[in-house]
Amino acid sequence: ALTPATLKTLVKVARDIYPHDFLGDSYYIVAIKPWDGKAAKDPATKSLISDGVAQLDKAANDRHKVPYAQVPWEIERVVLLQQIEQTPFFQKVRGDLIVSLYNQKELWPRFGYVKRGFADIDWLPKA
Repeated sequence: ALTPATLKTLVKVARDIYPHDFLGDSYYIVAIKPWDGKAAKDPATKSLISDGVAQLDKAANDRHKVPYAQVPWEIERVVLLQQIEQTPFFQKVRGDLIVSLYNQKELWPRFGYVKRGFADIDWLPKA
């Protein structure tokens, strides 16, 4: 399993990659939760995530004297993310979040998704 500090950083990373001010942290926590389970079962996943967070924290400490999650300016955190954009860690986090964040059905109305179906087709004859 991942450490609480790593999970806290991942929530901040998720918010910085896909920022939506109208979403509470709980949705981002749900989105990153699968990594905790995967990390508990797979040492390679745990290493990828833990090492990626450690790299971000080191870059933040070098530049701002605080860990990534404590850098107060979003724009500065985004600069740190841009520096690791090509790494397997960043690619995994960004790619997984597309599904784990945006596939939460309770969020769909907040993004304006509408439940639509075949009943909306008005150009077919009624059965």
